[in-house]
Amino acid sequence: MSEHTDSVKEALRLIRKSADALKERQPDIATERSFLVGRLENAIEYIGSLESLTSALPPELGNINDLPQELRDELLVGKTDEIEDQIVTVINAYGGEASLDQILVGLFRKFEVVQKRKFLMNKLYRMPMIWSVEGRKGVYTTHEAMAGSLGVKDRSDNDKQPSIFKKDKIEDDFDQDIPF
Repeated sequence: MSEHTDSVKEALRLIRKSADALKERQPDIATERSFLVGRLENAIEYIGSLESLTSALPPELGNINDLPQELRDELLVGKTDEIEDQIVTVINAYGGEASLDQILVGLFRKFEVVQKRKFLMNKLYRMPMIWSVEGRKGVYTTHEAMAGSLGVKDRSDNDKQPSIFKKDKIEDDFDQDIPF
């Protein structure tokens, strides 16, 4: 969990300990503190859900926020920087798809961050968890399925290539050109 969650867990531990100690001497205060324990447990769950919604995570591992900190420290996942997390948050706030202008405005409105258009375009291009929406220039998504084929040619389709580039054609040409 994050440092925020760890802080709330520490406060929860102290309040729970205080409530237990006050049970006999001051039951009213112990009851109030027990009520706070429940509220803090809910807050921990809420913080965890917010972190999972706002943080950029490697798609192959899924959500790792529920893992113990000791385990997360051992993982060799690429760490995202703050701007990447903010970009993912903004795109998700627009329903998982946003234009470059929406991202620029969203970064300012949500995080009070001003970025240059060119910097942001380069950042979006390099982010593995962001895809361009096929057929829509300057629109990005956090959902790979929405991205479509992204214009990448299927390299296994040999028939779409000119005949001189086909593997079997090249080998045949070499065999005929060699005089011995």
